[in-house]
Order: sequence, then C-alpha cells, then structure tokens
Amino acid sequence: MNIRSLQTFIRVVELKSFTKAACELNYVQSTVTMQIQQLEKELGYPLFDRIGKKIALTSYGENFFIYANEVLQIMQRVNNVGKNPEEMKGTLRIGLLESLLSGTTQHIFPLFKAHYKNIEVHLKMGQLYELLPLLRQGQLDMLYISGELNMDPDFHCCYKRKENLVFISAPDHPLAGEHGVSLENVLSYPFIVTELSGTCYGRLNQLAFSHNLSLQHPLIVDSTIAIAELVSRGMGIAFLPEYSVSDYIKQQRLAQISVNIPPQIYYSQILHCKDKWIPPFMNEWISLIHEYRPER
Repeated sequence: MNIRSLQTFIRVVELKSFTKAACELNYVQSTVTMQIQQLEKELGYPLFDRIGKKIALTSYGENFFIYANEVLQIMQRVNNVGKNPEEMKGTLRIGLLESLLSGTTQHIFPLFKAHYKNIEVHLKMGQLYELLPLLRQGQLDMLYISGELNMDPDFHCCYKRKENLVFISAPDHPLAGEHGVSLENVLSYPFIVTELSGTCYGRLNQLAFSHNLSLQHPLIVDSTIAIAELVSRGMGIAFLPEYSVSDYIKQQRLAQISVNIPPQIYYSQILHCKDKWIPPFMNEWISLIHEYRPER
C-alpha cells in the first residue's frame, strides 16, 4: 500500500468519479482504476460499489476512508518536520459560509500565502448542515461558520466571536432614517431572505413568531452578496450579518434600520475534530482570523 494510491482513493471519493480524479491528478483513467483495484486486493474487500457508471463507497470503504485521511495527515506531519514555512507542502481544506468568505477573509489569503507559498487552500462553500458531515468524515480540516455555539463534543471550537444580525434597506427607503421602528412595521414591507435552513432566516422567523407576525411571501436568495445588491436597488428589506454588509453601509449603498428589538447575537466559530493534529499552516490560518477579527 503506497501513499499515491491513498491519495487517489481519497480524490475519487471526494469527486465521486474515477474520471474526474484521473483528470485532476493528471493520470489516465486506467491508472486510477489499477490503483484502486490494487488497494482492494491488499485490503481484501471492495471499496466501491460500481453500478453502471456510478460509484458509491461500500461500508468497508467508508471506514477505510477515515483511516486513509489519518495516514496522509501523519505523513504530512513527517514531511514537515524541520521545514521552514516556505518549504512546507500540503493542503488546507476549509469549509465556510459564503458570507464569511466575502465579509471577513479578504485580508487573510495574501498574508497566509506570503508565508506558506506551497500550501494549497481548498475552500468548500456550503451551509452548516452540509459542511459538518464533511468535517466529521475527514473531508475537511476545519470549518469557519456562524450560528449558535457548537455543543457537539466531537468538535473543538478554537475561535468564537459575537456577531450581530441587522435589518438593512436601500438608503432612500421610508424606514432608513427612522429610529425605534416596530418589528410589525418592518415586516409589513417585502423581504429578501437567505436560505430557509440558515441562521438569518431562522432568527427572523423566531422574531416574527414571538410577536404573532409573519413574513409576507419573501424572496429567497442563497447568497448574502446577491441579497445586499438587490436591497441596494430597492427590491426589499433584509436581515443579515452585520459583517457582511458593513462595507455597503460605509459606502452609503445600504442603510441600517433601527428596529425596537433586543440585539440579535450569534457567533462565528472555527471548528475542527477534537483529536485532530493541527499542522503549522492550519494554526497560522486560525491565528490570522484571531488577529483580524479578535474574539469578543
């Protein structure tokens, strides 16, 4: 069993395709097939069910996938012993929300790459319910997410910061210059909301329910950037993380509405598996988040 075969197996699983894995790894497909078959022969059990052109992990394959990731992490630790940051090689796989990517990490990438030029950064965008299983299965190294505080004992939280959810509108909206606006008044206007499974919509729905109110046929858009643009064009009101719209407000492209409700607090967090070894380059990424967005 060799490292290249393990790397090939992991990419086939992640891409759900022998063909795509071969293309990414610059192999012919027969090489990928041969490596997987050799692994199966050495292990003594099938890793994939092959049904037509589709593949799926067997129960044995699912267990082996976890161990294969652990082996590669150990080899990465061995290869990085005694090396300077500039010499380190490896991959950092981060799952994060689109709002955090656009709203908080724009200064992180150039600083990180200045120290770790040979580290590949893979970003997986998605919602929390999509990303947590990938972290648990070892397909991601860490998550940068926002929501309620993590209570899962399998995950370690190495960063948490209080965040605010705010109501926003176009600068010329009737409520833009008002103070102490009632929630009933705000909800009487058209809303543009994020995906229904997200924190923003969930918290807004709770507020409406607690006041015996409801949203009137909101427009649902799965992107905070797109929502901010639509609101700035007068398409409706939105309820979004403050960090995701702060630049728009500073540029006077959006206005924050002062609503007579308690502050709506939640948390941005960095999570990784509890027993995971943290390589230097991953620790550097976490440190940069701490530096540019200190905990509060």
